Amino acid sequence: MVRVITQETYDEVVQENIKEFSMSPEEAIKDAIDQFNAQGVDLSNIIKDLSLNSTTDDITSCIKKLAECAKTAEHEHATPLLNKLKSELEKDIARRVFAGKNGAYTTLLEVITSCKDEPLLLRTALKTMTVLMTGNPDLLDDAGVELQKSLLDSNHNDPQTLQLILKWIKECCMKHEINRQMIFNAGVLENLKSILHEKDANVAVVKEVCVVLRALTLDDDIRHAYGKAHEHAATIARQTLRTLTGLLSIYKTDKVIVGEIMLTAASIIVRNEFCQDFEDAGGLQFILDVFTNYPDVEKINWQALKLLKNLAGNDDVKAHIITSGIAPLIVYAISRLRSSEAVVTAGLACISALTLKSPSNAGVFYDCGAVPIIIDAVKAYPNSANVIQQASWAVRNMSVRNKHESREFIVYGIEDIFNSALEKHGENLENDLKAALRDLGLKVNLKEQWTGKGRVLTHD
Repeated sequence: MVRVITQETYDEVVQENIKEFSMSPEEAIKDAIDQFNAQGVDLSNIIKDLSLNSTTDDITSCIKKLAECAKTAEHEHATPLLNKLKSELEKDIARRVFAGKNGAYTTLLEVITSCKDEPLLLRTALKTMTVLMTGNPDLLDDAGVELQKSLLDSNHNDPQTLQLILKWIKECCMKHEINRQMIFNAGVLENLKSILHEKDANVAVVKEVCVVLRALTLDDDIRHAYGKAHEHAATIARQTLRTLTGLLSIYKTDKVIVGEIMLTAASIIVRNEFCQDFEDAGGLQFILDVFTNYPDVEKINWQALKLLKNLAGNDDVKAHIITSGIAPLIVYAISRLRSSEAVVTAGLACISALTLKSPSNAGVFYDCGAVPIIIDAVKAYPNSANVIQQASWAVRNMSVRNKHESREFIVYGIEDIFNSALEKHGENLENDLKAALRDLGLKVNLKEQWTGKGRVLTHD
């Protein structure tokens, strides 16, 4: 279990080092850090040089003065105070935690509430609030969620402010399951849908809407074993998937928005029917166009591959992906963008998903030269567990029911390559690599996971 200390305890040790042991400030800080690290103390939320400068005074002073501005509605001094506080908070998470403990969140809520009709000040306050809550989402409460919803309702015609509100909401969702549920239950999805349905919607706002939709489907809070990521994704898909797919054609010349939409679609396609809905709305043809129109753009190819992999969860759609002629484009994307580990990993995962329990699909990949591309990918990333694991799954799925074609892997030296990977990565990839070699008909030393003790069974 991680040990933590207070800022005051850390400061006392630093001051003790200076006064009692005549250390210089730099030596005192280094010694204190070394002491606490040796004891297994987490110092990520501690301002290391706090006792040697006026950081706390600056932060607490800004908070107090901003509170006065909010109460008196005298906002002429608020902007420089907000900028100064934001500048301090951007330095590290420790300062943000310190500010949160000293009332910064409540004060900023008051400031935002009091300046709703002053767009320039409101935007500055929202920027400061977003910085405060970056990596520090525990501060959000019911009042904050209510304010977020109110701001979305009242600023739908102000793209600049809308972007900042959405960025704040997104930060509140990161690694915080309760916040996601609170925001979702507040009805924010209705606002997001409304933005997507607008004609000539601001491109930057649409991008932020996509980011928030994905954030609401995350399952990254280790404090909660069971979240509502699937439920959120399913609800969002029912209400927005067709709209998002339609936007692909509207923004087809903007690769940034196209990529964001595809990534969002990939995160919400969590059921069979959603895969079919995407195809019915013309999604597959658009993915084909993306590979054709943006052959050398790393990010958009990675996004398209992630979406294809998720669409392969539906057997009918998986078959249509192959018959639409996308398989060679997947192979070419891996080959062409081999310098990108993300693209290679996503491409191999795509091949694995499309060939799972489908020997005919595997045959198509054999025909379009997937084998040497898979081999080259493993050779290019010998230290990447992700690449090697996805490659082993792809090899296995392409081989298990295609014994004759699978000999091509052996000809290209897959046995030595996978055995070398086995030596390098050991237990982490042992099962995956050995399963692939076994399905290729190669010799594998398998471990017997459980053996009996040779005792005679008796019955009462």
